Amino acid sequence: MMTITLVLLLATAAFAAPAANVSVIPVAHSTAAAQAPIGASTQTVSTIYTGDRVRDPFLPAAMGGARSVRREDAKTEGPEVVDIHGMTLRGIMRDPKIDYALFTAETGGTYLLRGGKLYNERNKAVPGITGAIKLKQKTVELVTPDKDVQVFRLGEDEKEKEKP
Repeated sequence: MMTITLVLLLATAAFAAPAANVSVIPVAHSTAAAQAPIGASTQTVSTIYTGDRVRDPFLPAAMGGARSVRREDAKTEGPEVVDIHGMTLRGIMRDPKIDYALFTAETGGTYLLRGGKLYNERNKAVPGITGAIKLKQKTVELVTPDKDVQVFRLGEDEKEKEKP
């Protein structure tokens, strides 16, 4: 299409100039040349997809934007260390087969208690930490390998705010 337009423009210019000796050379039509982009795109994946800049919905709105690079990307030595006393229970979900409890840590990580085991953001079991969900009481217990027990109650913060 572009080559045809170019030929027509050259032919029109040749007929418009009476004194000039212009010869028109036929150009072979090439589908690759017709479909080639005129200019290369300057857009990158990071300019098109901006989902990495969205704030974490499990963090309070006052904490701001997205987290930095994940800790798991760096090579760490030894197993992951999780402080169950620095966690907050965010929700309990019920499935016909199994119950789930969703936690956030002070460091910003998200954890899921499922089937008695605690899983990190990458869906890998955290070694040594187990737990139990009591749905009717709206409580969750986490237990460390040292038999340290931490009990979480859903909605506990709201009740404390109401008391003077």
